[in-house]
Amino acid sequence: MKQLKRHLPPLTSLLAFEAAARLGSFTAAAEELNVSREAVSRQIRTLESHLGISLFERDANRALMGAAGARFFATVSPNLTAIAVAAKELAGEVGNGTEPEDAVLPENDEELPSVLVVDDTPQNIHHLHGLLRDAYRIIPQTSGKAALSFLAGELADLVLLDIRMPDMDGYEVCRQIKSTASLADTPVIFLTSLDDPMDETKGLEMGACDFITRPIVPAVLRARIRSHVDLRQAKTALEKLLARRADRLEKAEQLLARMCADIGQFQSS
Repeated sequence: MKQLKRHLPPLTSLLAFEAAARLGSFTAAAEELNVSREAVSRQIRTLESHLGISLFERDANRALMGAAGARFFATVSPNLTAIAVAAKELAGEVGNGTEPEDAVLPENDEELPSVLVVDDTPQNIHHLHGLLRDAYRIIPQTSGKAALSFLAGELADLVLLDIRMPDMDGYEVCRQIKSTASLADTPVIFLTSLDDPMDETKGLEMGACDFITRPIVPAVLRARIRSHVDLRQAKTALEKLLARRADRLEKAEQLLARMCADIGQFQSS
């Protein structure tokens, strides 16, 4: 245990790092933890000093998680979650029927709405995964061609699409999605660093349902995705309902025609 303590980073530093990595900014982490941004930065510096590596690449205006940070986050996040769940179980807060029904998550990722994230920068994909993984099944693709290849075999509930990518840009990916009959109803949201109104206009003209410019505001991003996913699911449910009613109407008409034929035959006899 003494050796473990010597190698274990401070818990406050781990919590600050996990929040900053998951939310994508020190400011958002500070708001969630109800501390100052400087406190978050200080705790992460402490963690970096303990580990002897840099987890974030910093400049004058922002801090971006590096490759080492992404690897460390992949280890820290699930373990902190497991500790939190174990603590709730010990406190009798899990499985006692007091949780609201809408707080119950699906048992596996397959039950979650799927979001195809298309971006040639793995760090961006990791950031979005951290923001959305609780509510969506994230499908990462690092090129437009790979995304289209995936969609040829499996549908997604929504596509988050970068614009600036090598080989095939996001505009062309969106055009091909919207020109394919089986994919045309899939909502596409452009998520890009481009902020010129002409870029947004072009994206919407290509058939995208939304255009979001970085830096991301996590709450706004989640709200927009939820709105478009809910709208698509409602439309799909309505189409299925109309199809069932049309089928029932056809069967009723066939039954009525047979009844009329039987009555006519009876009258003629």
